Amino acid sequence: MADATQRIAHKLALHLACLSARCLTAPAFERPVEVMGLHFAAPLGIAAGFDRFGRLARQAGALGFGFNEIGSLDLAATARLSARALTRGTARLGINLSLAPDITLTTLRASLARAWPLADYLTLNLIGPSSAALLGIEQRPLLRQLLAAARTEQQRLDRPTRRVPLVVKLRCLPGEVPLELAELLLELGYDGLLVAHDPGPPATRQRYHAWQNDVRQAQACAQIEQLRRLGGGQLALMSVGGIQTADHLQARLAAGAELVQVHSVLLHGWPWNVQRLLTGGRPA
Repeated sequence: MADATQRIAHKLALHLACLSARCLTAPAFERPVEVMGLHFAAPLGIAAGFDRFGRLARQAGALGFGFNEIGSLDLAATARLSARALTRGTARLGINLSLAPDITLTTLRASLARAWPLADYLTLNLIGPSSAALLGIEQRPLLRQLLAAARTEQQRLDRPTRRVPLVVKLRCLPGEVPLELAELLLELGYDGLLVAHDPGPPATRQRYHAWQNDVRQAQACAQIEQLRRLGGGQLALMSVGGIQTADHLQARLAAGAELVQVHSVLLHGWPWNVQRLLTGGRPA
């Protein structure tokens, strides 16, 4: 019953977002930023999973967001994307691609090649259920091979007039900052790291409210600061997980996140929560 209720809430929130984007112009969180060689009208964006197939896509800009990350998608799902639909609007567009142990190098390259013309940046998702096996020590050689192949394909696709940054999404659990994997991304020359702050499953309404705890919010900021010191500015940092208020947003940015994504807050009280986040988050 809880899963069904969550699916209904998700569909309703996405429908309201699309309707609002056509009818309203929301106040933006006015802090333009340059990240990974791209200009973002605002550092606040929508996380993957909310708008999986790009129904809202770049039109998220009309709601005040600087970017929208769609997905997560496998190769077959990328065929469902409409190039025409993805070009309308002003928000930057990220495409989140699934990465699993059984993916072949051919499929990985094909996924990147299909998504590259549509996106402003690409994210390889390592927090999905199918990705967990890749993060074990015994699978580390395979993970390195996949990440290296993706970087090589990115370099092949990029042109002097168009470059699409490549990001990896990693989970950050309490007491488990993925420093070794971040070092691998630095070694391979990745553009960014999307840190998913997560106390662990399941995704429940209780866990959503638990993120209002100041200690948990401070822990997420400390993780960002630790990764910022490691990256030394060579790896763009993005943060997602638990951002529910303007203060949360400001704290993540102050800790060193250059871009911040929201998801659950869009499902609870849309569009009022989002309006409070945007208007309250505007710097003086």
